[in-house]
Amino acid sequence: MLDTNDSGPGGDAATLSTDAAKTTVTILRAPVVVMPGALATHGPTPPIGAAYVAAALRESGHTVQLIDGAGEAIDQWIEIDSPVGPLHQIGLSLDEIVERIDPAATVVGITTMFLHEWPTIRDLIDLIAERRPEVFIVIGGENGTAFHKIMLEQSKHLDCAVLGEGEATMVELCDRLAAGRSLGGMTGIAVRETAESSTIVDTGLSIRMTKKEVNTEIPRPAWDLVPLDEYFKHYPFFGVDRGRSIQVLGTRGCPYKCSFCSSPQMWTTKYVVREPEDVVDEIAEYVDKYGIGNVNFVDLTAATNRKWTLGLCDALEKADLDVDWQLPVGTRIEAIDREVLQRIYDTRCRNITFAPESGSQRMLDHMDKRVKLSHVQEAIVDGEDIGLHTMINILIGHPKETRGDLWKSVRFMLKCAWLGCSDVAVMMFCPYPGSRDFDDLVASGEHVLDDAAYYVGLSRGSSEHRSWNPKLGVKELRIMQLFMISAFYITSWVRRPKRASKFFKGQITGSEDTYLDQMVRTKRKNLALRDDNAERSEAALRKGEEASEAAARRRAEQTAGSGSDDADLTADSALAPTS
Repeated sequence: MLDTNDSGPGGDAATLSTDAAKTTVTILRAPVVVMPGALATHGPTPPIGAAYVAAALRESGHTVQLIDGAGEAIDQWIEIDSPVGPLHQIGLSLDEIVERIDPAATVVGITTMFLHEWPTIRDLIDLIAERRPEVFIVIGGENGTAFHKIMLEQSKHLDCAVLGEGEATMVELCDRLAAGRSLGGMTGIAVRETAESSTIVDTGLSIRMTKKEVNTEIPRPAWDLVPLDEYFKHYPFFGVDRGRSIQVLGTRGCPYKCSFCSSPQMWTTKYVVREPEDVVDEIAEYVDKYGIGNVNFVDLTAATNRKWTLGLCDALEKADLDVDWQLPVGTRIEAIDREVLQRIYDTRCRNITFAPESGSQRMLDHMDKRVKLSHVQEAIVDGEDIGLHTMINILIGHPKETRGDLWKSVRFMLKCAWLGCSDVAVMMFCPYPGSRDFDDLVASGEHVLDDAAYYVGLSRGSSEHRSWNPKLGVKELRIMQLFMISAFYITSWVRRPKRASKFFKGQITGSEDTYLDQMVRTKRKNLALRDDNAERSEAALRKGEEASEAAARRRAEQTAGSGSDDADLTADSALAPTS
């Protein structure tokens, strides 16, 4: 039962102290699941969220292990079945992951960003509980926050979900478990009321850290616990290949509330920036320590604050680092003008992505997307003149979109290509857990949470996707997606023929400047990886397949024996530390 007499600091960043009892914690990142036939170029990237949480736990005195299920076997994969067709699971087998868990670990924390990871993580949780029934299993991250209720309902072995910004909450959670204290009174978690109960107690999002706390209390990511050399040896799956690359987070959160985005559910609308000098000092450390030549900023919207962006440029100029940088995540346009674009180019930013999402003002209003399309086009013209490679994101198939809206997006996109935009990403709409659109579609019965629903984010660049638009079917949207991408690059190359010749030359030399280069290279790399696995890694593939078969047998056995086993499996309260 919930112990209301034990009220701790409730997720305050001040809990990052070394005063409490400590334990051994294993942080897990599951294998990466990709759809080989999709347009999207998903693949393994260093797990920055897990590295931040691991660093906070270690700073507070806990012994920490980080198992990167993708990075530790980045050239190993198995094919798995799904309702949307065959998928590739890249990384360690689930058996290999569980075998690597520290024997001293009492807490296992699993990070999850995307919904399509859940079926794999669910199997992983079952296997951990079978092999290590004494450990306390926690899930966190963007999807862990948004989808926690269903996760706790579906996985009886999952003990807790950390909600929202995770560092301070995870430290307090582990401090309490190490001291044998109840979790009652904690903010930022979801647990069952008792192990026998189906009632889930949700204590709300963790308390967001202040600017002072982000700049002084949170250590830098524990990259020493991540196999970065494995990522460096393989081409990056994120951003244009400009040499050895690492991810950096300069800001946290987003002040906006777009209807299709889950950010407000995870971060609220509080936007916190780090001191530009501290960000640049971190980059300088990575240049010295890892020999990086490029930084990918992974902020939700890095350039929202004009003063901060110019301050970052000033700090980079002063440091005079031999490093490029890029903004591959779609940023807002409000704080972007020619001066900002010139300054970021002068400090070696070479690629920037804008996220207008639609060329229809009506749709922008529906999605609560506060952007001026004319401003986007002005930035594209300025970027082309300065030398920046710009990209726009377009979303099609939103439930409120009409064909008229869709063709407005086509016209807007083609004009951007004519004006000098280098790249486009056209993606079909899918409802993300935690977003307003997701909640509306589930409430209306238009989105059913069946097995296929887990993979909608993965399939939205493929023919296996579905449509939530009553007027635009999935076949029409798929045709429009391919047409829009083709028309964009044809327009761009007709207007600037040198771009076409540079693209084909890059396919021979391996040089990259644009996201089209990156997408083609990634697809070619995936094909080579498949051939390589067929020739060199058959033993590893067989091992992975055997692990998948074993997981299926376990599920069948659990289903058959659930009547007699449930009482034993749920004897201890999830609100108290396991022993």
